[in-house]
Amino acid sequence: MRQRKRGAMVGARRKSQLKAFETSILEALDQVERATSKLFKLEDILEAVCQNILALGFDFANISLISLEKNIIEGVHGSGTGVVWANLAKHYLEPDPELRDIQADIVQTQQTEIISGWDKRFDRWIYQEYGHERLVRVFTPIVLVQDYNGRVLKNWFERCKWQKIGPQFDESTERQHEVYQLRLPPDLQPEGRNPEVIVIGTVEAGYSSPERRIEEQILSRLLQYIARQSLDIWQAQLPRVLETIAEKAKQILDADAATLHFLYEPNAEPGRYTYEVFSRGIGKQFLKACPPRHNGLGRQAILERKYKFIPDLSQGHDKLEMAKLNPQAFSAGIKAMAAFPLQVENKEGILYVVFRRTYILSTRKLRLVELFVRRWAIDAIWHTIRIEQMRDEARQLAALYSVTQSLGRIPENNLLHRVAWNTLNVLGADVVNIYEYIQTERQFTTPPKTAGRLRQEQKMHDEIIGQNVPFLLIQRGENVYVPQLEKEPIFQNSAFTHREKIHSVAGVLLEVDKDIVGVMFINYRRPHSFSEDEKKMIETLASSAAIAIKNQRWLATLNDIDRKIITTLDQKELLKLIVQRAVQICGADVGNIRLLDPSQQELVTKAKYAVNLTIDPIERRNSIDEGITGWVARNRRSALVNNVQTDSRYQAYFANIHSELCVPLLDKDKHLLGVLNVESQYISAFNQRHQRMLEALADQAVIGIQNLENKRQLVNMETMVTLGDLAGPLVHRMNNDVGAIRVWAQDILDEGDENSKSKAQRIVSRADRVLQGADRMKIWIQERPHAIDVSEIVVNALARMSIPANITQNIEVPTDLPKVLGGEQQLIYVFDNLIQNAVEAMPQGGRVSIIGTNVQREIQCWVEVRICDTGVGIAVENLEKIFQPDYTTKTARRGMGFGLWWTKLYVERLGGYLNVNSVLTQGTNFTMLLPIYKPET
Repeated sequence: MRQRKRGAMVGARRKSQLKAFETSILEALDQVERATSKLFKLEDILEAVCQNILALGFDFANISLISLEKNIIEGVHGSGTGVVWANLAKHYLEPDPELRDIQADIVQTQQTEIISGWDKRFDRWIYQEYGHERLVRVFTPIVLVQDYNGRVLKNWFERCKWQKIGPQFDESTERQHEVYQLRLPPDLQPEGRNPEVIVIGTVEAGYSSPERRIEEQILSRLLQYIARQSLDIWQAQLPRVLETIAEKAKQILDADAATLHFLYEPNAEPGRYTYEVFSRGIGKQFLKACPPRHNGLGRQAILERKYKFIPDLSQGHDKLEMAKLNPQAFSAGIKAMAAFPLQVENKEGILYVVFRRTYILSTRKLRLVELFVRRWAIDAIWHTIRIEQMRDEARQLAALYSVTQSLGRIPENNLLHRVAWNTLNVLGADVVNIYEYIQTERQFTTPPKTAGRLRQEQKMHDEIIGQNVPFLLIQRGENVYVPQLEKEPIFQNSAFTHREKIHSVAGVLLEVDKDIVGVMFINYRRPHSFSEDEKKMIETLASSAAIAIKNQRWLATLNDIDRKIITTLDQKELLKLIVQRAVQICGADVGNIRLLDPSQQELVTKAKYAVNLTIDPIERRNSIDEGITGWVARNRRSALVNNVQTDSRYQAYFANIHSELCVPLLDKDKHLLGVLNVESQYISAFNQRHQRMLEALADQAVIGIQNLENKRQLVNMETMVTLGDLAGPLVHRMNNDVGAIRVWAQDILDEGDENSKSKAQRIVSRADRVLQGADRMKIWIQERPHAIDVSEIVVNALARMSIPANITQNIEVPTDLPKVLGGEQQLIYVFDNLIQNAVEAMPQGGRVSIIGTNVQREIQCWVEVRICDTGVGIAVENLEKIFQPDYTTKTARRGMGFGLWWTKLYVERLGGYLNVNSVLTQGTNFTMLLPIYKPET
């Protein structure tokens, strides 16, 4: 009976213990859940802190927090006027003070600083972009104070002071710059057991007016307030959740203490974890004396993915097993220990539960604790990490969106600079270099745009040569992400990475539409692994930057062409610029502009540009019935050909061409002026975007051509008006003078001897001819355009001439040709000049032909007249010169170089064309197109 009672009592006690154990687990779960839920309140806490700082009278307040995992300080929240830059920057906690940002320096020095205006530690881009030269700011750390054992002191700030250690006022610049250091009271610093100040972030607050000063009274209120809020900010982050888990694990197993270590760093000092927290009953000094070992119990638990404990009776351990396996912990009073692995995705951690007494852990309890760890502790850590990741991603995406949206609004000379600094701040890199690349020229522009602090800034101006890293990345043709620099061949000879002590780097091509416009290098002086999410962000930044660079080049092209249209009178110079920019914008290998010669229905190459290809300088002509360019001219439609080798229209002018893009030059009435054509050695090198840009350039070319033509016609019209103004008085005086000469010659004829009479007769005859010419010139000057019969003009022109007998004539000008618009005497002079030139070109005789026809060019009808001879011909190099006003091949006694210049000028003034083709020793062909007269309705 007694035994039964005793058994019942033991069973009841066990049930009670188990019930209490289960209750402790439930309480632990509740505490962990509460700790985790506080993370959702972080934004509210930060907003409240910022608003209360503004209530103190400041214009803005921004908060940055430290990420222990990344070893950076990052802007996370802001209010007031500073909200626009609050979340832009991430900065590495750089050990070298010469390379630190102001936020990192405040963390490292634990000092409070008041600064107005510029300081070399500032982020230069943010300072300039947001007008920080007008700000007066205080930068102060957000701190926790831990006692000797690592316990956070709650009311430490009530008796502490901030002592000024820096100058109060810079009289030379009238700038405020003060430095303060936190001083703890003596009772918090017992001898040999000094507390530790832990920085978890920084606050930046200030005024937007440079005339204001931050007084000590308001500064003291600010620092006291931030100190009171530091614990709330800390409790809404991962370390507090880890600390809660450790504390609850200690309570569940009724242990003396527990420690939790998370985010294992295999490359750091032995046993180093990013996060290390502990429960009551143990302190930081224990962790310093007994850190986790690379081959210790914790590592075994992680590798085997199951809990481990000492002593383990199933392994034959005795009660002194701890002394054998971990003498350091045993000498610190630890008799038993359990290790529970924490595997959260790819992140490792370990939870230690320790006993200062001899303790045999039951399998049941260990399994329940393992259940707590696996199901709830790991779940809580995962959710905590995920919440922080989501918060970080949201800030990054917001910053990324802001960056990509702003790139299209940046002045041309500031674009790459801004891209570099934005990339630096969004990614928390140390140095970002961007090299702009002109793909068609196969060259970089130097120096690169650089963001970040350099050890030797002047060295960045070195010239880029073929074996430099930027060229090697182009040759590789793909992005590289290098956590360890020494393992990537293209960086082995990089002077920059050695000089700046770069450890990790991302090399990214800035590419759009197969056109590489630059390369970007994102450099880290510390080990850095590039996650898949980070790579996506980098490539999004790179893509946005490439598009912005491409767009700005496009705008620069249009601006350059606009300026050239306004300032130049040289058509060749203008067209060459347009072709060059067309090739560069489209990433082509060769391009040209061909203008239409309506008289021959041919496209004449007027400007060419090629990259690494030899081009023939001779002017090339092709019929509008030939090639892709001819098809575009006939149809007045663009043609984008991905593979010319499979296109029956294609005619080869350059070797190894595979793609062609051709657009027409059309005026507002859809009349064809020519075509703009680019070609590439790559298949499918062009797309619809290139076509749209080329069509826009074609419009610019049309404007330029017409503008030059209008300027030329205006000059010509002014010249003709001037000639008319001069010719009128000249003809009048010539009439008077020649008339007087004729009278005197007549007197000699009436009274002189026979010899004198003979000479006088010749003078009278010549004077009569001059007077007749003067009469015609007077009519010519006063003549206004009207409907003219071309056949009659030709007959009248021939009647005035004396053509040698050794020259045969072939006149085929039908009398039923449509009438043209012109002046009778003026057109007679035109034909007289052209026929006379033909006759003079055949001193040994030959054949002159005048053939008139009615033709249609484009959508307009014309009268075409060709004056052909079989004479000596004109050299190719002189064909353009013959229409210049001062050029002649005749002797000084026979010509002044005026006739052809005026002839072409007059024909074009009528809206027509005058062109010439000639072959040396074979003859010359002048073709005149005159618009048909259309009576006004």
